[in-house]
Amino acid sequence: MARQHADVTRNDAARPGRVTSMTRWLSRRRAEEKSPAAPKISIVMPVYNAERTLAECLTWVFRSSFGSFEVILVDDGSTDRSAAIAATFPLEIVPTQGRVGPAAGRNLGARAARGEILFFIDSDVMLRPDSLQSLAAAFEDDTLDAACGVQAAEMRHQNLASQYKNLWMRWTYLRQTGEVPLFYTTAAAIRRAAFERVGGFDEGYATPNVEDTAFGQKLARVGLSVRVLAPLEVEHVKRYSLFGMLRTDFARAVSLTRLKLRSPRHLGDNDTSVPTSYIASVGLTGLSVAVGLLGVLSGLPIVTGTGVLLAATAVALNAEFLNAIRTSDGLWRTACSVPVLALELLVVGVGTGIGLLTYPLGKKY
Repeated sequence: MARQHADVTRNDAARPGRVTSMTRWLSRRRAEEKSPAAPKISIVMPVYNAERTLAECLTWVFRSSFGSFEVILVDDGSTDRSAAIAATFPLEIVPTQGRVGPAAGRNLGARAARGEILFFIDSDVMLRPDSLQSLAAAFEDDTLDAACGVQAAEMRHQNLASQYKNLWMRWTYLRQTGEVPLFYTTAAAIRRAAFERVGGFDEGYATPNVEDTAFGQKLARVGLSVRVLAPLEVEHVKRYSLFGMLRTDFARAVSLTRLKLRSPRHLGDNDTSVPTSYIASVGLTGLSVAVGLLGVLSGLPIVTGTGVLLAATAVALNAEFLNAIRTSDGLWRTACSVPVLALELLVVGVGTGIGLLTYPLGKKY
């Protein structure tokens, strides 16, 4: 496939200019022509209808202070201007035959890549100029097979649901230490040899869901080393409404339940980024609702009170996360987050139940 490039200027002063980015790339390209060694890092990006964020995402990529990289963009049947936007940058475009989903798209991109390190990012992720340098430095450690970045605390979308979800994703990964059974593809890297060893992503996932979680678990089970790189911070430009966030959480709960049921030997393992206390609070929330309704129907205050106590306990089990919100956003945002948390726990519980009920009916993904 041909590499496509053009020099493009930008009028939006709030975003980085492309002229400098293209000049840097052309300078690197001339050097590569003299010495055609493969790049150190291959950035692999599956894209579907990403015109709102793609130009900015790629502009930040090409502002990198680290020169030895290439970009493989997998166009997964976009119907908007994504392909046209991508064609204005010095990268390789890999088209798919219709929609294949992010798991298959990443596998396609990996096969086209030449780098020693495969760095998967999404099209709504903004790197920093030193991101690739930090990544390359981390992989100087020969014992490291794969690594995950974290979402930056700063986020341009300030509504409650977006801030809540962004902080949740940041907090759940920053609390991880040592080797982890995770691979968070908002920003995650792996040595090519390790990727090929495990056979890539499970293409049974046709939509963005928990394909990265399943991949991280697979890495851990064959003994590959994955760590969270706290210095590798990226901005994830994802705006959530409350409904959109709950819909995402519901779908993930269904899929995580089915994923767990597909690996019965590991039913007792918490091999996700979700804290065990949160998992316990999901069941407790469902129980509190059942007991509370029983109390109302029976007219027994003690039963109703027990339901309220159970709900309060479920919230208390997430005190560490709520404290992280308080530290980041203050008491008022924390108070507003409590009912969001309670509603989320209830929705996740329903999703877990759906996963348990549908798995025996043949719904494996």
